[in-house]
Amino acid sequence: MRTEERNMCPIRIAVLGTSQVGKSALTVRYLTKRFIGEYRSDTDMLYKCVLQVDGTPQPVEIMDTSASCDESSDAHLQWAEAFVVVYSVTDKESYRWAASTVQELSERRAASCVLMLGNKSDLHHLREVEEVEAKSLSLTHGARFFEVSTAESCVPLTGVLDHFLKEVKMQRTIASGSNINNGSPKQRKLSVTRMLGSLIGRHSPPPQPITELIILDKEERSKLVRCSRQI
Repeated sequence: MRTEERNMCPIRIAVLGTSQVGKSALTVRYLTKRFIGEYRSDTDMLYKCVLQVDGTPQPVEIMDTSASCDESSDAHLQWAEAFVVVYSVTDKESYRWAASTVQELSERRAASCVLMLGNKSDLHHLREVEEVEAKSLSLTHGARFFEVSTAESCVPLTGVLDHFLKEVKMQRTIASGSNINNGSPKQRKLSVTRMLGSLIGRHSPPPQPITELIILDKEERSKLVRCSRQI
């Protein structure tokens, strides 16, 4: 496949982590620049959009995985091209889960780009995970690492994720024989503004609409594996 054709295939990013670490807030903050603190966490949400990556339009799909992501980890690992693993610096258990996941990715998806994010870095008085510990683990497994505060500002987060997408795109361009997945399960398409409004409540202003938000139930999520294997 020519480079131009491959770059028109969506970059697929899976956002992984335990509940209450800010995966949904982080994803929406990046895509809309708005911070919303409360989300439902019982289903995966797939965001499909076109972003400027390294100066050119690039289709991107971001899977915000649910809190029960353990039961579908194989689907996520086979569907995604790159991974953002999120933990909270105020929650040691979330870090242990993230560390285990980064190690698993280094073994099962060694060629994939992995970014480990320590969220809630503004909560200094509640910190349970030291930055040096997470940075050392990330280096050990060849992952990128940053600490961010989704609540505090969108600027550092945007810079980190923009650069990560650029790296993923660059790796895709230079990789030989990579399989870019174009299949997708049967999906329900909803208005982003309306759906996010129902997820976060009426008291929060809706973010600016992005291209498309797709909700995946268990049956649809399980099809990710089959679709990926067919490509």
